[in-house]
Amino acid sequence: MDVTPPTTRARLLRFLVLALAVLLALLGAAAAQQISEHRVAAATADHARLEIALQGLVHELQKERGLTTGYVGGVRQFGAKLPAQRRATDTARARLVREVRGRDDAAAASVRASLGRLDGLTVIRRHADDGTGAFQETFASFSTGITVLDRLELGLDNVYDARLRAACRALDVLGDAKESADEERAVVLGSVRAGRFRGDDYNRFLQLRAARLAALESFPRSATAAQRRRLDAALGTPEAERAFAYESVAVHADGRLATAAIPPMAWWESMTAADDGLRSVQISLGKDVEERAAALQSAAQCDLLLFVLFAFGTVAALGHLALDCVRSVSTPLAVLAQQALEVAATQLPRAVAAGRRGTWGEHPGPPAPLAVPGRAGAEVLHVAEAFDRVQRVAFDLATEQVLPRPAPLGEGAEPVSSSAPEARSATC
Repeated sequence: MDVTPPTTRARLLRFLVLALAVLLALLGAAAAQQISEHRVAAATADHARLEIALQGLVHELQKERGLTTGYVGGVRQFGAKLPAQRRATDTARARLVREVRGRDDAAAASVRASLGRLDGLTVIRRHADDGTGAFQETFASFSTGITVLDRLELGLDNVYDARLRAACRALDVLGDAKESADEERAVVLGSVRAGRFRGDDYNRFLQLRAARLAALESFPRSATAAQRRRLDAALGTPEAERAFAYESVAVHADGRLATAAIPPMAWWESMTAADDGLRSVQISLGKDVEERAAALQSAAQCDLLLFVLFAFGTVAALGHLALDCVRSVSTPLAVLAQQALEVAATQLPRAVAAGRRGTWGEHPGPPAPLAVPGRAGAEVLHVAEAFDRVQRVAFDLATEQVLPRPAPLGEGAEPVSSSAPEARSATC
């Protein structure tokens, strides 16, 4: 029977419960943080792959926009290039659809909704083929779809890792520069056969050029040294330099576009080569983002596994400590309490009763010391020792009150009869 004093046992249990509660609360908070970081890393890796597929579709749409606007603008040589480019666009679109298949996150949902805007491509292509297409409508339709896709929030802007955040920012900046350059290509192709920019297209052309230069100027602030070298190499090719030379002619021609100064096919080929160079840098940036996101995901998995092992180890250690505490304190105290009850209820009254029946020479011996379990801690040993002292003192007092030692007889004194009232009162 467990007879540990209720107060001691309750305090011990409260202490253990409080310690376990505090530990579990700390472990729970840390676990939530680890799980959150793992989920964010995994989602970032998925979003990086989605961004790469998305930019692939945008690239093909940009090329189709340039060919289609040039074709409806009078560059009939582009008619032979359109079928292959349309197939490339449709293939990139199918790849993006496969990328979001089975995903139910917000990024995938926004991509699906934006892809619906491309359904109007069928009409734009038909108008271009039957000769009813117009430059402004064609340019606006393509540009609207591209802008929607290019401005999608895929969760890469708020990543917690500074290196990954910088790579995502560099990817966005390069995308802005690339779109500005591709719009320049389309605007010139749509007007070059007319000999001058249409309407307000010259101002639009200048604004697009300024936007591209501003984006390229801000690129080094987010890019690494290796990424900057890739961009410099792409912009330093002979094709890119030829494209920028044609661009300079258009800038200084005050709105005029002479086909002799800017041949449509030469403009298309040089600008497309420069655009392909930018696309190569874009692909490398996408790989940088994907690799960094994958590394973060792997690190988060390792951290989560180590944390789980640490948590189990900590809980096991606390359980062992609690069990050891019970074995070395609670159980030995219960044994001591049981023995103390036996001493108080049986042994001590029995010794007093024996003293009443006997004489001083028959003084009974004190109770035996309390037996302490082998697992008992130092505190329990001190308690047992203190109780042994108490029971010895209690025994001595009890027996002395029952059998007081006779006073020594003085010279000439008479013994006192045990039947006298005084003698009886002294022994009571």
